[in-house]
Amino acid sequence: MRSMYSIFLLQTLVIAAYAQTSQIIRDYFVYKNVTRVVGFSCGDMNEDFFTLKLLNAAGISTAIKSAGSKVDVPRYLDTDRTLGVYLDMQCSNQNISGIFDEGSAHRMFDYSYAWLIFGRDLNHSLQNLNDSGFSIVTDFAILVPNENDYVLYDVYNFCKQCGGKLNITQMGSWQENKGLKINLTDSRIYRRRDFHGLRAKAAGFVIHRPKNVSLIDYLESDSYEIMDNWAKFGHTLLSHVSNMFNFTMELIEINRWEKNDTNGPLMGILKKNGADLLYFPQILTVERYEYGRLILTQWPTRTCFMFRTIPATKMKPWIMLKPFAVDTWCMIVMFVVITTFILSCILKLERVDDHICSISALITIGALCQQGFPSLNDLSASRIALIQITVFGLLVYNYYSAAIVSARLNEPLEKMNDSLHSLANSGMRLAAEKNIFFNYLLRNPNPDVQYFKFFWDIIPEGKRFLSLEDGVERIKKGGFAYHADPDDIYPFIENSFDKEMTCQLTEVHLLQPSELGLWCNLRSHFHEIAKIALLKISEAGLRRREIRRRSARKPYCPTDEVFVSSVTIYEAAPILILLLIGMIISLVVFGIEHLMFHMMNSKQPSAVTSEIKSGVELIVKPDIKPDIKPDIKPDIKPDIKQGIKKALNSSNVKKRNVKK
Repeated sequence: MRSMYSIFLLQTLVIAAYAQTSQIIRDYFVYKNVTRVVGFSCGDMNEDFFTLKLLNAAGISTAIKSAGSKVDVPRYLDTDRTLGVYLDMQCSNQNISGIFDEGSAHRMFDYSYAWLIFGRDLNHSLQNLNDSGFSIVTDFAILVPNENDYVLYDVYNFCKQCGGKLNITQMGSWQENKGLKINLTDSRIYRRRDFHGLRAKAAGFVIHRPKNVSLIDYLESDSYEIMDNWAKFGHTLLSHVSNMFNFTMELIEINRWEKNDTNGPLMGILKKNGADLLYFPQILTVERYEYGRLILTQWPTRTCFMFRTIPATKMKPWIMLKPFAVDTWCMIVMFVVITTFILSCILKLERVDDHICSISALITIGALCQQGFPSLNDLSASRIALIQITVFGLLVYNYYSAAIVSARLNEPLEKMNDSLHSLANSGMRLAAEKNIFFNYLLRNPNPDVQYFKFFWDIIPEGKRFLSLEDGVERIKKGGFAYHADPDDIYPFIENSFDKEMTCQLTEVHLLQPSELGLWCNLRSHFHEIAKIALLKISEAGLRRREIRRRSARKPYCPTDEVFVSSVTIYEAAPILILLLIGMIISLVVFGIEHLMFHMMNSKQPSAVTSEIKSGVELIVKPDIKPDIKPDIKPDIKPDIKQGIKKALNSSNVKKRNVKK
């Protein structure tokens, strides 16, 4: 009887122990508000069944596996939402170290997991613990039995690789009659925010640091030229993060990028775990996500080619017709025709003899062009018509002149589209600031960038890069495009350009406006705190202040001012061409008339000769009077008169008359 009673008492105690363990698991994960639990038990079927029953009754789906067997940890613990994990370390023949190693390798101690460990005592539990994957966000609790209850300990480590130590804090207890009691109710980040000066490695590009200035002084000082803005901005933000969580940054300076390195040395150092953070913002690409983890996008940036758009660099042949619309020109031509017709009728009625139609057209066009006209007679009708033509010409002339002046003053600059294709075909000379990331920007698979890269590769190696000072001076001369970070070149432009040059500045982007991100390595223990701190910094306005502090002001273009520039040869070319065309037509007509005159004279040589001789005799012998009545004028043809005049002007004829 005693042996059976002892067996019954032992079974009762075991069942009670099973019940307590299962109740603790249920109460803890209900408190954590998880909906799925994976357990690693000692393999007791009764205990596992009882635990499964309690968790299912609480609405928690559960899977339990024996910790003593070989377990595919990634398969069981892979999740995309919060997962509860409990592990019993009180039994023998367990694979505890394997579970912890796999959990650290696959980053299973972050926000997505809530761990509960059962141990015989605290020291034994800590001896079998692998905390290399622990961080500030680790949710890891160890439960050990006490005299009358169970005690819960909160366990975490900031960064074991950085020299961090394991932190153990009593977080609560569990009693059978009172249940679970949690004392640490604050958020994990808030109560663990003191890193106790832990050292974190931060790397970045610094190119223009003077040799006699330390790296930390250069990144924090504003007394130097506005260079390395990206690095200074990132360092300032991470300095705020380190102050909020009390850790120290060990700065790493990199100033070289190998030619065949596609992702850059900073991403390479992250992949090798040589640095925990980057204080130099990096461009977001798909390939770089294999090297590091993005914390947040912080720095707005762009890079572009800059050049001056000089007005009237191309001839505009139809510029003279622009002041009036097509229908206006048609109406003016119609009124000229009508006016010419009416004036011709008036002059015909007033019996004006010479070429009525041609003189009417000449008078109308001369008045329209403000060139004046001849006075034909004193009759009222023609004078009224001339006054009307004068007023009409005056109004058209003034409207045309005003439109020309207004268009000249208000004509906007025809700036190039923001296209590398247009820049490549413009024929301008190209150069760039020697940035460490310029060749990386040319690797962009965008067709526009690759089309431009073909023209860039044609430029000789020695002429591709210039200093900022030389680049700005070449931009001032025109016909030259220079690539730079606006934050670097804007101060030089503001000091060198006048207002008109500033308004002529044109930009064609190589790196379109985007935001660069701050990165950490794939296993960084500072990822979560950096993200939280940067969000708080942005909400407080510190990020906006740093952007304004590190960004250069864009040179101001006073759009309300009018800049009067000289008329260039391109603008005056249409007028000169029109004058040249008129001169050519005049010469052609003159040649035709001269040719026709000689052809007509060659048909009557004898008549012209006899008339010239008789005219000469009359002039030489004035005492011989011709047998012509005084009141009758000799009938001499006009062409014979011209022949006489030419003969008189001829020196040969004069000499011959004198000899006679």
